[in-house]
Amino acid sequence: MPIAVVVYVAVGLGFALVGRDRVRADGPFAPPVFYLVLMHAAGVVAPIALYFYAVHPAWSWMYAVDPANVPALAILPLVVGHAVVEIGAFYAGAMLVRAERRRVLLGAIAALGVVALIAVLVWRGRLGLDTSYAGYHAGRGRELMEVELGWALMVSMMASAGSIIYVMIELARDGRRVRAR
Repeated sequence: MPIAVVVYVAVGLGFALVGRDRVRADGPFAPPVFYLVLMHAAGVVAPIALYFYAVHPAWSWMYAVDPANVPALAILPLVVGHAVVEIGAFYAGAMLVRAERRRVLLGAIAALGVVALIAVLVWRGRLGLDTSYAGYHAGRGRELMEVELGWALMVSMMASAGSIIYVMIELARDGRRVRAR
């Protein structure tokens, strides 16, 4: 899920941008900013990655890797990796905030958004099908919304969006508390 990784980096940077008042005042590990980022990574990002790698592995690898050749335990570092990417991006964004590099942070978020959009457009043929590794390379597959994968993808995207919005609202509220003291 390379597109998901790009999105998680952008989200982590976005969390740092929205939580900039607390990060500037108390550092990147100050509560509640860091706790909110951790909760999102562990409670939303990791379970979604686990589901897609475990239930739809060929699609998750975008039909580039045969899941039959990947050990089942490889899922664990992948799932943890997705969460760590978001946390690491938050930390990098927090360092940019503390260094007063807001324009760099905004540029990075915008660039990642463009990269994700281009990746979706380039790989739409792979993303829009549900099949096996062998089926994809044989030219077989079903449309995404004809099968459970499409609905699972929609639900996970809605859950992610809702969680991201919630975290950003809480970060903004915390920022107002920091500015008021």
